[in-house]
Amino acid sequence: MNQEHKNRLNTIQENVAKAQLDALIITDKAAIDYYTGVIFDPMERFWLLIIQPNQAPQIIANKLFVFNELPGINVTWIDDNTSIAQAFAALQSFPTTDATIKIGVDKLWRADQLLATAQAYPNATFDVASDLVDDQRAHKTADEQEKMRVASAINDRAIARLIEEVIPLGLDELEAVDALEKIYAEEGADSGFSFEPIIAYGANGADPHHESDHTKPQLGDSVVIDIGCKHEEYCSDMTRTVYYGEPSELAKEVYEIVLEANLRGIAAVEVGASLASIDAAARDYISERGYGDQFTHRLGHFIGREVHEKGDVSAANQNPVQDGNIFSIEPGIYLTGNTAVRIEDLVIAHEDGTENINNFTKEMIIVQPK
Repeated sequence: MNQEHKNRLNTIQENVAKAQLDALIITDKAAIDYYTGVIFDPMERFWLLIIQPNQAPQIIANKLFVFNELPGINVTWIDDNTSIAQAFAALQSFPTTDATIKIGVDKLWRADQLLATAQAYPNATFDVASDLVDDQRAHKTADEQEKMRVASAINDRAIARLIEEVIPLGLDELEAVDALEKIYAEEGADSGFSFEPIIAYGANGADPHHESDHTKPQLGDSVVIDIGCKHEEYCSDMTRTVYYGEPSELAKEVYEIVLEANLRGIAAVEVGASLASIDAAARDYISERGYGDQFTHRLGHFIGREVHEKGDVSAANQNPVQDGNIFSIEPGIYLTGNTAVRIEDLVIAHEDGTENINNFTKEMIIVQPK
């Protein structure tokens, strides 16, 4: 655990006090990693970080877990025979079971564990308080921003090689994904994919979340490439659409519309602007060009240690952009059974302007088959 973890813990402790909570129970493994630097999959076992306004942070951990001592955090060790009521009773400092207290919980806590805790504390009230964590995580520090830049630079290099070295070979989608995994390793990504890559030929691209299969490209096909790697625990995510041989005039028209929508969305990013207004900047243009019904998803999502974090760029989100937010701008048009285009960049919102951390070209690329 480093100084940044300690600063994050101090901030969440202050926010718990401001929210007038007696305790906040965090079970999201990515969030616990964010505050402590310790990450693993607890599966069905207890793995809780407990934040109280005037007490040192506490963790409940199973003895099967192995991690180094965490300065300033009290750890209560349990085993598979310990009930959750017994685990809370063993904490070094926590209200008694008859106390009238207000407990915040995160959105991922398993219902069986939450209900067992509620039974053990019949006078407590429980509220979802994930926003305390999610809002803090949405403000990326300078160090986090730099890690995101590095991850995106790796992604830029990887997609360049994928388009130059792999796509011309006419491999099927899954073979191209396998080649991408090797490219990421060679380019320095230390944790592989940040999500399952999408390499979709032709009509497959019209399914925004197509699962790559054994389809091979045909001349004129669009190739939707939605990929990302993870480096130093931070994610990259980018989409480019290229063509395997000469595309149709319709495909070219759709490409230019999506590219313009992408540029308009990025231009609309400004600290203080509503996220909904950014979505509208891209969506309204696509609608004006007659393809509004074929743009079937939100414009973007927040990203960081997880590829999809709380927060999105959609018509439903009136929250303002804040300094240090990092999110995607990814308009798309999907013509079922025919072709598709999606173009995605990650941006960092700054008080003095918007930074696009994807630098690979967005000009139309026509790949010549080998």
